[in-house]
Amino acid sequence: MKINEIYNCSGLVEYINEIGFLPLLHMGLDGWSAEEAVDEECRYVTLPDGGWEWPLWEWKGDIIRESGCAYGKFFARKAAFISREWWPDFCNWRRNVYPHPEESSIEDMILQTLQENGSMITRDLRKACGFTGTKMRGKFDTYISRLEMGCYIVTEDFVYSKDRHGRNYGWGMVVAYHA
Repeated sequence: MKINEIYNCSGLVEYINEIGFLPLLHMGLDGWSAEEAVDEECRYVTLPDGGWEWPLWEWKGDIIRESGCAYGKFFARKAAFISREWWPDFCNWRRNVYPHPEESSIEDMILQTLQENGSMITRDLRKACGFTGTKMRGKFDTYISRLEMGCYIVTEDFVYSKDRHGRNYGWGMVVAYHA
């Protein structure tokens, strides 16, 4: 499959499976991202009314559900897809670099909360772990990113808020899953 010739979600799934792992956005290596792999019509566009369209962004959940690939902040805390075939080796390598969190650490508490509750929207996970109040979201996100980098948490899906007309809006909330 050639770069810039991907026009739909299934084409991107095929490409991810072909190459094994693919960052969502450009990370400094030209041509090595989903953003660069898709046709220009699938890239981010600002609309005249101030809104936006971004088919690639909307495909993230579908890609995870259809392909069974992993999605998370795996490279320099940037989001990427890892194919089902590559996941075991990638996961083993990352867990060697990022050993299991120490018992009773904040990361361990987050993992235990996920084990007890199953997958959770990160907003609910943050509350369940006691990260409420001002400036706590950023601190919590740092712990989640570390757990993603070690392949202990992956994104299972995305949940979108709805406007008064029932349309999705926003960037989507992550549904985290203990890997």
